[in-house]
Amino acid sequence: MIRRMFFGAAAAVLMAAPALAQPLSPAWPGNRQVRIVITYPPGGTSDFVARVFAQRLGEQTGANFVVDNRSGGGGVVGWTNVVRSAPDGTTLLLTDNSLATAPPLQPNLGFDIRTDMTPIAALVDYPTVFVVPGNSPARSLRDFVDAQVGKPADSLFYGSMGSGSSPHLYTEHLQDIANIRMTHVPYRGMGPAFTDLLAGRVALLIAAPPTVLGAVRDGRARAIAIGTTGGRIAALPDVPTARELGIDFPYSFWYGLLGPRGMEPALVTAVQAEIARVLANPEVRERFQQQGATVMSGEADALRAVMDSDLARWSEVVRAKGITAGN
Repeated sequence: MIRRMFFGAAAAVLMAAPALAQPLSPAWPGNRQVRIVITYPPGGTSDFVARVFAQRLGEQTGANFVVDNRSGGGGVVGWTNVVRSAPDGTTLLLTDNSLATAPPLQPNLGFDIRTDMTPIAALVDYPTVFVVPGNSPARSLRDFVDAQVGKPADSLFYGSMGSGSSPHLYTEHLQDIANIRMTHVPYRGMGPAFTDLLAGRVALLIAAPPTVLGAVRDGRARAIAIGTTGGRIAALPDVPTARELGIDFPYSFWYGLLGPRGMEPALVTAVQAEIARVLANPEVRERFQQQGATVMSGEADALRAVMDSDLARWSEVVRAKGITAGN
C-alpha cells in the first residue's frame, strides 16, 4: 500500500515537472522606474513617439516611465548610456533609423549595434515630409528642385538632426537623383533644425510629420512633398507625393525599441507583451495614423531586419560620399 502511494506521488511530481520547468515571464517593470532614452532634445518626432509609449506603458503597468533626452555626439551619448546600463529592463532605447547608419559614420563607436544591444520591438514607421519656410517661393518639390538646378551648393542650405542622420542621408540622396547641390547644416536634433527652418536660416528639411504638422497647418512652414511608397497621407491630404512630382523617393523614418545586451529572453517577452498592448490600443493606432504613420509589428525580428537593411544600404552612401561626423 505504501509502495503504491509512493509511486503514485512520484508519478504526479514527474507529470508536473515539465510545467514547473517552464520559465515564467517576470513581472515588468514591477515597482521600478523605467528610463526610455532617446538621443535628441525635446521637440522632435523621437521625443513625441517616446512620450506616447511612456504614457501608455505607465497607464498599463502602474509604473513610472520617464523619457530621458540624452543628445550629443551624434547619438553616441545616449547609445552608450544604454549599452552600459544593466540589462534588467529599467533602461530602454527608443531610436530611429540613425542608429543603423552610425557604424560607417563613426567607426570608433566603442560598441557594436548588432551585438551590444537587444532588439525588442519595431514600433512605428513615418513617411518623410519635405518642408520649406512658409515664405518660400517653392510650392512643390518640383518647384524647389527646378529653382536649384545649376546653382552652387553654397547658394542654399538644408538642415538635419546631425551628420549621418536619416534626414542628412535622405537629402544627399535627393540631391543625387535631382542633380542639384546644397550645403548641409547639422543640428543636435530635429527640433532645433526646424526652429532654424522657421526662421529662414535653412531652406529645406526632410522630417517626420509630427515635427512639422503644427507649423504647416498655421502657415509658418509649407510641406512640398511626401516621400512614401504609398499614396498621400490623411494628415496632409493636399500635399502630393514625391512620386507624383516625378521624383522616386520611397524612404521613411522607422522607430524601434532596444535594450542593453544580455537581457533575459523571458524579460524581453514581458516587455514585448506590454508593447503589443500599446500598439493594439485603438487610440494609439488612430493617433499615429492621423499623422500618416504605420504601426509596425512589434516584433524583434522585424526591427533586426530593418536595421540590417538600412546598415547595408546607407553604409555605402556614407563611404561613397565621404560623410563624416563633421559634415
